[in-house]
Order: sequence, then C-alpha cells, then structure tokens
Amino acid sequence: MSFLQDLLRELQDQLQSEHQEISAGQVAEAAESERVNVTLPAGVMNRLKQQALAEGRSCSSLATFLIEDGLRRHGTLH
Repeated sequence: MSFLQDLLRELQDQLQSEHQEISAGQVAEAAESERVNVTLPAGVMNRLKQQALAEGRSCSSLATFLIEDGLRRHGTLH
C-alpha cells in the first residue's frame, strides 16, 4: 500500500467519528512534498550519478538541491 493510501486511511480513521470523508487528492494537496517523474538524457543522468556519488548523497537529494538552486537563481524561490 502506498504512503498516501496509508496516510489517507489514518486520517479517515481519526475523523471517522465525525463522518467526514477525505479524498486521496486532498491528502496529496496537503503533503509537504510531492514525487515527480523526470526523464533525463543518458549523459545528464550519468553526470547526476557521478556528482551524487562524489558528494556521498542520493541522486534524488542532489536533483532536489539542483532544482531548488536553479529556481532560486531564476527568482522563483526566495
């Protein structure tokens, strides 16, 4: 069972006495982070893997950092 489904079930159990239904979409919108699927060219992925290995971190962690840094540099994040 996925993380969101577990969270949905837990929230529904907590609110069951109030008879409120919460959709999976509402749970996803309230999440502090979301998963994204990006297709990278082989050369870019290889560079990402090499850099992540050199820094001792996961590809996901490095990709998150690089996206946040890119958005800050373009004035989107503050």
